[in-house]
Amino acid sequence: MVSGTSQIETERPARRRRWLRWVSGIVAVLLAVLLFGAYGWQPAEDGRAYRSPYLASVGSRYVDTPVARFHYITSGSGSPVVLLSPGGTSVIGWRDQFAALSRDHTVYVVDLPGQGYTQLKDRDFRYDLNAMTTAVGLFLDAVGVRRTALAGNSWSGGWALAFAQRHPDRVTRLALLDATGLDLPGTLLWESLKIPAVGELATKLSTGKSTVRNLAEGMMVNKDRLTDQLLDEWWAPMTFHDNIRATYLLERRLNWAETERGLPTTTTPTLVLWGRQDTVQPVDRAHRFADLLPHDQTRILDGCGHVPQLDCPEAVTQHLRTFFAG
Repeated sequence: MVSGTSQIETERPARRRRWLRWVSGIVAVLLAVLLFGAYGWQPAEDGRAYRSPYLASVGSRYVDTPVARFHYITSGSGSPVVLLSPGGTSVIGWRDQFAALSRDHTVYVVDLPGQGYTQLKDRDFRYDLNAMTTAVGLFLDAVGVRRTALAGNSWSGGWALAFAQRHPDRVTRLALLDATGLDLPGTLLWESLKIPAVGELATKLSTGKSTVRNLAEGMMVNKDRLTDQLLDEWWAPMTFHDNIRATYLLERRLNWAETERGLPTTTTPTLVLWGRQDTVQPVDRAHRFADLLPHDQTRILDGCGHVPQLDCPEAVTQHLRTFFAG
């Protein structure tokens, strides 16, 4: 006869084995869901059906190169100014500055590969600093611009900086708005995109309009400026499969140690323009740029977030007009 104590001792390992099998099954299901979401599932490109009122008013243009069919807008006359679309969005990111700067300059706003409405041709495009700076040069060559003032916000500020460091003879003035380019970690959200499978799935899940609204509102102080039309303009190209793929690859492959090392020898006159309430690139990074750049002006904008050209357009436009006028 088995005593009560012995029976309990016999049952415990069996319960433990059942519990381990149950946990292992749940983990296997979750892993399968993660892998399918990351590599097997594609969200619908709902933004393809959107017809942009902004682009209808300013007139989209395209220019072909071996790497991409670049989407851009242009207006004005005078010395050239090229504005690189902020990372993750399109030419809409400079809508207010485009009109204002074109009074004195020939202004181009361009979507680089993986952004906006530019169509990638080179399927081996690497989405690293070499690739992005090469793309800037290809676009300038394609539209016949040899030397230009150059500006970027967030990722595109880092790409503009890298291009100016590699081709100082082609950049007359450089404006960095809440820019990447320092060898410092990003927010937890952005750092998570570096994790295989997690980054793929997280990027795909972030393309819903409500999610884009939450992300955009988190970047802006003056949330009333995020109208339904601006949200639609922001959201539509984020649904494109090539742009989704570009987002997690750029986060993994951009090496900002290179641009930070080059700051003390960056000879291009530079305007560092930063939103004090930036939740993505904290304002202390503006001061680090200022400490390392030898020829800079630094302006901190109160009541502005990570996309100051949309959040505080009047102040940004005035600073850019003054700076580009020399």
